[in-house]
Amino acid sequence: MNEIERRLREFASRLSAWFSSNSKTARQRGADGVQQAAARAKDFRESERGQRAASKISDLRTSETAKKAEAALNDLRASETAKKAESALADLRQREPVKKAEESARKVVNDLFSGTGGKAGGDR
Repeated sequence: MNEIERRLREFASRLSAWFSSNSKTARQRGADGVQQAAARAKDFRESERGQRAASKISDLRTSETAKKAEAALNDLRASETAKKAESALADLRQREPVKKAEESARKVVNDLFSGTGGKAGGDR
């Protein structure tokens, strides 16, 4: 549990540092990056290579090996150990620093996808 807490603290501090940096520039770069990535993904999906990749992925998903792996994952999720881990994570997420980090991350993602770049609420 200490390792998880340490990693969450590190993540929270990195988020804090990112928010305190020049947020407007960071958001603009992020929005530009999202738009570029979306355009590249669209181009790839429409390409012959993308079509072949989609077909192979579909074949993999319907394969017997994939079905066995899915069943194994479902069994793992239903295990007592998985339920304990899920409970521990839920408890951890209720801590105030984690709640604040999640809320801040949600705001950033919302700003990126809405294209406001923080303009609606002013610079933070």
